[in-house]
Amino acid sequence: MMSSSSSNQEEQQRTVSEYRILALYRFIPLVTPQTNQTTTTQESWDEQTIMKHPERHPQLLQLQSELYATLRRYETRGTLLIAPEGINGTICYPYPPPTAVGNDVDDGNNVGEYDKEADPVKSFISNHPLFGGEGLRTRSSVWKEHQTHDDCDNTNNNNNKNSRSDSITSDTTTTQQTNNNRPQQAFQRLKIKIKPEIVTLGLGRPITQNPTTHTPTPTQQQRHTYNQLANPNITKGTYLNPKQWDDAMKDPNVLVIDTRNSYEIDIGSFESAVDPRTRHFSEFPEYLERLAGEYDWSQRDQEQQQDDDEMKVQNCNGDGNGSNEMSRNEQQPIKKKAPPTAIAMFCTGGIRCEKATSYALQSNLFPQNLPIYHLEGGILSYLDDVAKRETQEEQEGEGSSSTFHGECFVFDKRVALTEGLEPSNKYISCHGCRGPMDRRLLDEVEDGATNYDAGNGTSDLEKKRKEYEQLLMGIRNLPPLTYDSNSQRWYVPGLTCPRCHDGTTRESFERFAQRKEQMEICAREGKSHFQDNGRK
Repeated sequence: MMSSSSSNQEEQQRTVSEYRILALYRFIPLVTPQTNQTTTTQESWDEQTIMKHPERHPQLLQLQSELYATLRRYETRGTLLIAPEGINGTICYPYPPPTAVGNDVDDGNNVGEYDKEADPVKSFISNHPLFGGEGLRTRSSVWKEHQTHDDCDNTNNNNNKNSRSDSITSDTTTTQQTNNNRPQQAFQRLKIKIKPEIVTLGLGRPITQNPTTHTPTPTQQQRHTYNQLANPNITKGTYLNPKQWDDAMKDPNVLVIDTRNSYEIDIGSFESAVDPRTRHFSEFPEYLERLAGEYDWSQRDQEQQQDDDEMKVQNCNGDGNGSNEMSRNEQQPIKKKAPPTAIAMFCTGGIRCEKATSYALQSNLFPQNLPIYHLEGGILSYLDDVAKRETQEEQEGEGSSSTFHGECFVFDKRVALTEGLEPSNKYISCHGCRGPMDRRLLDEVEDGATNYDAGNGTSDLEKKRKEYEQLLMGIRNLPPLTYDSNSQRWYVPGLTCPRCHDGTTRESFERFAQRKEQMEICAREGKSHFQDNGRK
């Protein structure tokens, strides 16, 4: 295997027109439980053992090695998760590919007479015998980023970007490129991890209508049983394409739920969507459990019966008021909400919704006849589709029909995407929490408009500053404490954002400051802070 430095040098010597980003997932069993041991030394891989130690399973280890070997041939970076239940991840690779005609790897110095329509990485993934085929869900886009040096973070990298989705051709925008001004990777290294789940829903306890504050840690058998309540290979919600989704959004009786985390929802979501305010997807089951308790689901099946009963009461007691009404109020001191006619869920690319809708259908929290929908392909599919629709609507003189407002956060250098999957010009990645951060927070610092005393006064500023200095005494190269008047929160430019600042410890501040210093040194020397060293 070639070394990291030689691989990077060879990549620099070639002319890379663009990078392609491929998001993919599929729920499909990748291992087969075996209850019988063929030898005395072979481990018995029943379902519980697979869930407990998936990282030791020979089939998953073999798949991991195969993916590493093949994807590194094409200088691919990104993250793939493989688990007994399937595969999930996003990868980025250069185009033209570092191959000559066919699949033989060249010497790295040129690409030869490559097939301009060929995409060996996507072909390898799409046709893989274990997870490829019709059930594999993928989304391709083209990523171009030009900068004067290899940076290791997203900060200040988003001004010169051009992206197009699902229309990959050999025609590219002509740009003068040198070794110091060329498209950059969206990820820093290739990571292929073996996990118990490809997206963690966190079903580690029994389902109860009234969860207690303390729940015993489940056994592996219990955890496996609970996880089967969110198995898309068994059942999942009904797909809605973007046009059908917009129709559902117009129905006020449809409950629309955003299954993403709060920091993702803060920068964009669908109108009328409910925000669960979860920090992690593993908190979503508890949210659904609380939500189910807010509605009187008996109304769905008993509405007609209630009408008949009320008619009988009126016939017996005149207007139906008096003692009967008092009895009804005593029996229902807490009035629950009228139930929705359907539930519709969405997420970034569709994978979290598959688990969320599967859980909603199998957990018995909701009536069995309640329709459960989810947006096919997630927000990314919708933004890609609505851009094409709006082009046609503009030609026909109609206004925008998009029901999504804001931008969609993604876990790579693009940070956030707009309609047509264009990379954001508004958001960058926070150095601390890695969540989206408004670019203006750094622009204001550069312009000197720090708004220290906006709405707080000098005394509060001095108090916060002293607390900051006392907490971080002895740490070098710390930027000044800064106040954001929009969020009315404090942050440290280049280290934290208003969302994560208050929860950042001294140890984290020290680690962030050291990383920032290393990044600045690498930037001055024109070096990359991170390198894919070829290790697993």
